[in-house]
Formats: sequence, structure tokens, C-alpha cells
Amino acid sequence: MEGGHREEVRVNGPKEVTKLMNDIFMGGNGDDFVRLPKQLEHEFLIVRPSRVCGVSVEAVFASSVAAF
Repeated sequence: MEGGHREEVRVNGPKEVTKLMNDIFMGGNGDDFVRLPKQLEHEFLIVRPSRVCGVSVEAVFASSVAAF
């Protein structure tokens, strides 16, 4: 994100990744807020898409116990 901040967001599958990317990069004007899911249930991060500089997507498999 702008200013060098980094956040980790976890989603439950490829459909959620696609929705998240569309919300950030294709949705509305860049100053509208987008709600990103965080690690705990009912915990969210609110960002302005215009302030997101890049996104890295990494698959985490259920067999990767160390990732959880």
C-alpha cells in the first residue's frame, strides 16, 4: 500500500481472490472504500483502492500446516 504499509489478507478460494481483485482494481472510483477480510472472523481492513500499489497472491494448501 502507499507509504510502504503491508497487509496480509486470507481468502477461502480462487473465487474470493477474483472478487477481491475486481473490487480493488476494477470497482468504482479509487477513493471509495473496499472492505478486505482479515484473519479473524468479523475482522476487516478498510482501504481505498487508489492507495493500493500492488498485490501478491500466494496459494496456501491445507497440507501446509506451518502456514496456519
